[in-house]
Amino acid sequence: MNDSTLFDEAFGQLDAQERTLLERAVAADPALAFRRDRLHRALDLLLDDGDDDLEPPPRLAERTLHRIARHADEPRTLEFAPNRPRFRWADVGVAAAVMLIGLMSLVPAVREQHRRADQLLCTDNLRQVGLALNQYATTHENYPFVDPSCPAAYVGAAFVQLRDAGLLPDPAVLDCPCGGITEDSRSLPAFDVILDRERRSPGTCRGDIHVDYAYHLGVRGGDGHPVPMTIRVSNHVPLVADQPPFRLDDSASSSRAPVGGVILAGNSPNHGGAGQNVLFTDGSVSWKRTRWIDAKDTDLYLNELKDIGPGVHQDDAVLSPCIMRFQP
Repeated sequence: MNDSTLFDEAFGQLDAQERTLLERAVAADPALAFRRDRLHRALDLLLDDGDDDLEPPPRLAERTLHRIARHADEPRTLEFAPNRPRFRWADVGVAAAVMLIGLMSLVPAVREQHRRADQLLCTDNLRQVGLALNQYATTHENYPFVDPSCPAAYVGAAFVQLRDAGLLPDPAVLDCPCGGITEDSRSLPAFDVILDRERRSPGTCRGDIHVDYAYHLGVRGGDGHPVPMTIRVSNHVPLVADQPPFRLDDSASSSRAPVGGVILAGNSPNHGGAGQNVLFTDGSVSWKRTRWIDAKDTDLYLNELKDIGPGVHQDDAVLSPCIMRFQP
């Protein structure tokens, strides 16, 4: 006899024959009789309506209002959080430190980008100068050169010759963007003006040709006299480069003495000593980390005799700052 039969019997769902069978089973099985009796007691409690006039506990309303009032005075969790955070200088200091560290990490990258951009502008300057020099050499069979016997035989006068020939319309390319202070090269005067000024007051025209690049001093001729470099030289001879570190000698302070000087050790100051851009006779520009060019030219700024005079042979390039003179 299962529980469903007991439930059906409790709710009066059994017919007479089924009730008879249940009674016999209950009489024969004390456990079944106990389950039946327990089910009937539970249903009696469940279905008994009891007294409909139950009284609420005494002082229920008063105690309820008292409990509500007591909890109303208790602080809530959100009340522990202030509406406005307190201002603390320590927080400001931490935020400023984080921002400062971030900015400091960007400074080297920005500086390196500026350095590379300026180096590319310097390369472009030399390419434009190289185009003008090769056009001049094609017409004159040699590159610009001022004989040392001329009063205005400064190295920078070679660039003035390019300007006079109409091959250098914008002399601003003679200023390296990495060289620091930008000279006003747009006012580069004509060679006749420089020559006349030098004759009247020697040494005064050096400021007119104070540019950031060094130019070729020419080579020694058969009689030992310096001559310009011809167009029929190797394609890989230096013509122009960032000027070297140098110091004018004592004769430069005299208005009657030729302007000379000393080439110092190290790379060009234009790029902070990291190297120099070099323009070659084929019009190409290369970045050199040292003054060494090749086995035929071991120093860009000195000749084979370790001097700043003209080259000993055609492949021996000597590039000199523009305010120095072509050396005899």
